[in-house]
Amino acid sequence: MAHLDLLRDLIILFGMATAIAYLMRKARQPAVIGYLLTGVVAGPFGLRLISDAPAVEVMAEVGVALLLFTIGLELSLDKLGKMKQLVLGAGSLQVVATILVSLGALVWWGVSLRQGLFWGFLVAASSTAIVMKMLQERGEVETLHGRAVLGILLFQDLCVVPMMALLPALAAPGAAQTLRILMALGKSLLVVGVILLGARYFFPRLLRAIVLVRSRELFVIATIFIAMGTAWGASQLGLSLALGAFLAGVALSETEYGHQVMAEILPFRDSFSSLFFISVGMLIDLHFASHHIGLLALIVTAILAGKCLAGAGAVLALEYPVRMAALVALALAQVGEFSFVLLREGARLNLAAYEPYQVFLAAAVLTMIAAPALINAGPRVSFWLGAKGEPHHSRLELDRGTERLEDHVIICGYGLSGQRLAHLLRSNELPYVVVEMNPRLVRSARAKREPIYFGDVSNPEILRRAGAAHARAIVFAISDLAVLPRAISQARLLNPELHIVARIKRLADARKLRQAGASDVIAEEIEAWMEIAVRILRLYGMPREAVAAQMAGLREEDYEMQRILPIPGQPLRHLWHLLPEVDLELFIVAPRAALDGAELRGLDLRARTGASVLAVLRESPEGTEVVHNPEASFRFAAGDQIVLIGSREQLTAAYKLLERPPHPLEIRQAGGEGLGHA
Repeated sequence: MAHLDLLRDLIILFGMATAIAYLMRKARQPAVIGYLLTGVVAGPFGLRLISDAPAVEVMAEVGVALLLFTIGLELSLDKLGKMKQLVLGAGSLQVVATILVSLGALVWWGVSLRQGLFWGFLVAASSTAIVMKMLQERGEVETLHGRAVLGILLFQDLCVVPMMALLPALAAPGAAQTLRILMALGKSLLVVGVILLGARYFFPRLLRAIVLVRSRELFVIATIFIAMGTAWGASQLGLSLALGAFLAGVALSETEYGHQVMAEILPFRDSFSSLFFISVGMLIDLHFASHHIGLLALIVTAILAGKCLAGAGAVLALEYPVRMAALVALALAQVGEFSFVLLREGARLNLAAYEPYQVFLAAAVLTMIAAPALINAGPRVSFWLGAKGEPHHSRLELDRGTERLEDHVIICGYGLSGQRLAHLLRSNELPYVVVEMNPRLVRSARAKREPIYFGDVSNPEILRRAGAAHARAIVFAISDLAVLPRAISQARLLNPELHIVARIKRLADARKLRQAGASDVIAEEIEAWMEIAVRILRLYGMPREAVAAQMAGLREEDYEMQRILPIPGQPLRHLWHLLPEVDLELFIVAPRAALDGAELRGLDLRARTGASVLAVLRESPEGTEVVHNPEASFRFAAGDQIVLIGSREQLTAAYKLLERPPHPLEIRQAGGEGLGHA
């Protein structure tokens, strides 16, 4: 009845994994951590609930193969070609730097060279699953730092191939080590070539024939056959199951069936790969970890600090600013999923003894737990570095001559939107200047005589040199929330009359940009659905004028939900992100309230709460009357909207005071010493 024992084990594991992963997601932690903890709890060092651990490990190997197969599917050659600077440039620098730093530290510690190289391989990888999930949730995948992170992660994934191939060579005796490494590389290249050729020319034809049958079930079976068959073939030729599956995914990524293959394989991948992380968690010895807590803390700190330095250095080497380097470094500081794959293989080859194996397992899990907090801290660190100013300079930066430009448009970002806008302005002979942070793109555009310069638009000196003080408009053709609020605030400070247009992906983020001082905010999700709606309504024959009028109303309604109160002459709006503790709030005087008819001086608002009255909005037959900085003798009336400014604590205290103003006796005692010059 061994099969029933295995079924019982799977029920226990999937049940516990569901509960623990659910709790992890509620705590805003990645599901991978939940799977690892499931293994810890259910494994031999926990509650010992599993009776057939070897069978679970076999299924875990299948999960690793499917995981690498889908990673290969996502590594399209077209994507790699478009990101070659980040993939090959920043990616290679980050991986090599991390391996060398780890190797140097371990050799100094007394570890042998080949084992130091092995541990360097493990530290170099970062978690593609955790990082990309976080960036997607934050809407940062298409930002410049998001693309840099993705490029480095892609290179790390590619490096798994040679790393897996080199592990048997590292495990060889010292005398034969060099020869083994050369033979392993040569054999790997040969096998990789054979698999890629077979998968490139045989599997697409097989899938094409199956698609013609119009059977989804047959397509699913064929997909599993391709993934697992290639993995098995690679293992027979001396490579690992996972490596073979990865190569099959890469080969199929360029076919017309790649997306459908991915859709069909995902449920199997998620189910089996969760077993892999559970099986890794089973190997974590909590008793051992608790007795080496000091060593664990030291190693976790060293990994996070070392990977941050390596990641930042890789980005800085490509002439990107420190602010962006910090975002990338913090995103890549953790240890990745493929490190566990390499660790299991290294343990099988006797490259990892029990104690270092346990220390690394625990340290890796701790770095993954810390990953969300580090990624969330990225924008704050970036903001702080931007406020300190950029020490980095480039020969492509704006020169002083651009400060003399007048009545021009500043385009921040030279992506597709920035390029189209520049072309439109050039066609209409309107003056403009472009500021871009990608040095390669700047060089390419300058070769075409484009007025483009390198610079970080969140730096006030860059905006000043771009002539922001005398510009008519500035357009932020980027959607990076880590940059936009500060950049908009700085532009508004330099020129209070400047018309600022900002682009953002989500409507929910529009309020932040309006608070920073943006004149117009364009939300991509709103404009996209508007265009879809226009085409559908026109399809049904609705007149163009009627469609335009209806869309205008809907657009105004959607954007109005995110507007801050438009107060003429509001002097502090552009300082919003420079004074993060300051807030604005409205208090409306209700009919027959105690405040109705009271004088401002009698409240003594500033002395009692610390908040000040910035303005009072009062409706009249002629429209809305705005009283700026009301005098001490100003009397409130029902319906008045009182604009308060102060910290959140001060505004809370002010609300309580306005809801229950002082007794008339207190007002008479206060005399004329109340707040009159807020």
